Amino acid sequence: MLNNLVASYSDVLVALDRFLAAAILLMCFSILVYIVTHNLFSTVGRAFAALMLFVTVVYVGDVAVQNLSRARYVWFWLRFQWLGIAFVPAACLHLANSLLVTVNGGAPGGRKVVIAGYLCGLCFLGLTLFTDLLVWDGVQLGSVAHLKAGPLFWLFSLYFAATTALGAASIALARQRAATRASRRRLTYLTASFIGPAIGVFPFLVVAGLPGESVLWVVNLLSIAGSTAVMLMLVVMAYSLAYYGVLMPERVVKQSFMEFLLRGPMAGVCVLLVMLAAPERVAVLGLERDAFLVFAVISMLVLVQVAIGLVRPFLDALAYRQDREEVAWLRELERRLLTTTDYRQVLENVLVAACDLVGAQGGFIATVPPGDLGELRPEVAVGAVGGIPQLPEIAAWLVGQCRQGAREVGSIEAAEVWRRADGWLVPLPGRERGATLGVMGLSAPREDIFHEDVLQELGFLRERAVAVMEDMHLQRQVFAVLNRLLPEMDSVRRWQPTRGRSSPLSMAASPVLSPEFPALVRAALRHYWGGSSLRQSPLLQLHVVRQAMRSEEGNPVRALRAVLAQAIEALRPPGERCFTSEWLLYNVLEMKYIQGLRAKEIARRLALSESDFYRKQRAAVEEVARILAEMELRAAAVEGM
Repeated sequence: MLNNLVASYSDVLVALDRFLAAAILLMCFSILVYIVTHNLFSTVGRAFAALMLFVTVVYVGDVAVQNLSRARYVWFWLRFQWLGIAFVPAACLHLANSLLVTVNGGAPGGRKVVIAGYLCGLCFLGLTLFTDLLVWDGVQLGSVAHLKAGPLFWLFSLYFAATTALGAASIALARQRAATRASRRRLTYLTASFIGPAIGVFPFLVVAGLPGESVLWVVNLLSIAGSTAVMLMLVVMAYSLAYYGVLMPERVVKQSFMEFLLRGPMAGVCVLLVMLAAPERVAVLGLERDAFLVFAVISMLVLVQVAIGLVRPFLDALAYRQDREEVAWLRELERRLLTTTDYRQVLENVLVAACDLVGAQGGFIATVPPGDLGELRPEVAVGAVGGIPQLPEIAAWLVGQCRQGAREVGSIEAAEVWRRADGWLVPLPGRERGATLGVMGLSAPREDIFHEDVLQELGFLRERAVAVMEDMHLQRQVFAVLNRLLPEMDSVRRWQPTRGRSSPLSMAASPVLSPEFPALVRAALRHYWGGSSLRQSPLLQLHVVRQAMRSEEGNPVRALRAVLAQAIEALRPPGERCFTSEWLLYNVLEMKYIQGLRAKEIARRLALSESDFYRKQRAAVEEVARILAEMELRAAAVEGM
């Protein structure tokens, strides 16, 4: 009985190990697709995509080995894994080097070290595929198999450890050089998870070998623990790197990544769990395994989507703690926005209901163009009305209705309805006093239809029509404002990386768009007259600074100093300098950063307390940041032409 219990325990561990290997494969492939579709034009994105590609290759071989039915293919797949194993260290180094470049630095050796790493990986791959110097033969025990170490395997292990360690050191250096709090936070996450791919792909069994069959469960248990850690690290890495090369608000990037993670790899993992959990031989109500899996997989997909909808409010509350109300408002706005077709369909539904109410054979709704009560514009018509006749005459009647004064939208009196030879006209007043939005015409020849109940129901329909008409008018005004903003939005969009070149602002986010931008400006002003911090400032990558270098003999530090001085001068009021409140912000900046005076001296000259001086200094720096952002927007627009 004890033997049976041990065997059952071992089978559970083997199944769980297989599931985790397949889940990591799915996760790596999903992350690779996400990076290719969202961050491929970023240097960091391309490096991370290369790393995920090689890790995916390794786990393809791992899953294949665990699920082979014929042992003669095991050795092929074990060597196939080396297409990824050989290059993962170089890809880690490539990623670290790219991150260092984004924080205005460079890795030790730069691109040459990265190229050397890939060349070493190519050499080790050749040794694996064509010789037995690195690995040879193999050992298989149950679902676990590995190659044996060759005489040069120690050299590969040394290369693997040294390259991974150099990459980790470069990540730590990038974190140290990062100028913004957001960038340091993301690089902290990345530092904690950077070792994940290396742990997941290094062939530890080549070194350790397999234990006896009686304790093979130890290998499975360690593999499960390692796979779980690797999966978590991969998610953290992908989240940390999703912001690089994407000049969008952090909320949008976070929402996009979470949406992809839930509806892509997480849904796939749930389906994978169902498929692997189903026994090889199962019959449910007479259904064989394949037929049962069809129903089970479809049911799981539906349930996962329902579950995502249920937990999404909680995830939003966690992700958008500071902007929860604004995010809810944006989603409500998206839900309530109307297209022109939606608008006309709602009016048509109201018109059909009104025709049914009074027994009319047809009807129409015409609207008043904004600011022109003397004209009417047909919107919708139903039934046998032909055209909409005598619009000028109807418009004149509406003017008379408007002069009589506004009434409540939801109530209709018989005196408001105009009897015509071919039907009836009902005005559509706006909620604002004296406003008229249009008219509803009904082809109803009877004269005794407008009794109290009909008027009450018609008033309700009129209220719905007025509400949608006012919403559409307001929406069109909003769209008109947005259309005026499109040129500036296009200028910002030009900052996005384009195929064949890297964005000049390929940081974790554009410094101008980042909430940390005032902090960057403050740091640059603090070292206005020199220092290593100014030579490493991310502001050196701005378009406006690069343009200023042309007049500063190619010196980037002098160009940045000139741009900062120009932004400060933009705050200078006209006329002779004085010490009034109008000049306060300019005086604070000019005395503090241009003249280099101490805070106490400036406060004394400006008759401020020291605490008040620091408040004015923060406000002045924020104004300089705003002016600098406007300068950068104009410079980027000129450079993008």
